[in-house]
Amino acid sequence: MSRNELKKQGTTVVGAFVRSQIVILELIAFGSALYLLQQSNVSVQTLVAMLLFCVFAFTFITGKGLLHFRRRGKALLFLLVSGFFTLQGAVLFDEQREVHLAELRKRDPVAYLVELREIDEDRWFAELRVLDPAAHEAEVVRRDAEAKAWRLAECTDQKASMAYVMIQDDVRRSLRAPSTAEFPGRYGAGTVHIGDCVYHVDGQFDAQNGFGAMLRGSFSGTIEYFPERGSWRTLTLDVRG
Repeated sequence: MSRNELKKQGTTVVGAFVRSQIVILELIAFGSALYLLQQSNVSVQTLVAMLLFCVFAFTFITGKGLLHFRRRGKALLFLLVSGFFTLQGAVLFDEQREVHLAELRKRDPVAYLVELREIDEDRWFAELRVLDPAAHEAEVVRRDAEAKAWRLAECTDQKASMAYVMIQDDVRRSLRAPSTAEFPGRYGAGTVHIGDCVYHVDGQFDAQNGFGAMLRGSFSGTIEYFPERGSWRTLTLDVRG
């Protein structure tokens, strides 16, 4: 190897070493800046770290973005640092919020409940039972009334046709040859919503008897709809024929 080649190779090695040291210093400065921001305002630090994480992730995946970070290796290093501070900031934010809520619970229960409701409705409801039983009881009544109103609103007269269809499985199970049962497309005149999500159903069917002959039969019954689960349950059923 010639002297010029050795000199060129040495220059390349030195240049790579210098660049690596610069990257390390940039990482230290970047991490220090996020750390100092974290000490002053965790929420802002978490948001900033999250935005930078997205920027570096885009650069790492596409090779595009900020000119200074277009090398994927460099983008990956900054991606890892910003990701670390994003997770750490989220954890610290939750811890600080819990400390704040614990202090507020002791100092001002009313304000605590107001703030907690905006954060976690289920937790607020549980805490309301302990801190304000009267308000909890009123909330229970309100929720029950709201649920009942919603349930009744779901049980419209238009669902009578669905009630007619859903009760047919139980009608079939009462027949000797259930697979042969055929139902008209329209239910009987007595099919109607009788209240509280219960439907009275009248209808007819054609099915084979024990001798294989097709005979006309009729049925009537009641079936309940459960909008919370989207399911039906037959309450009474009288099959004739």
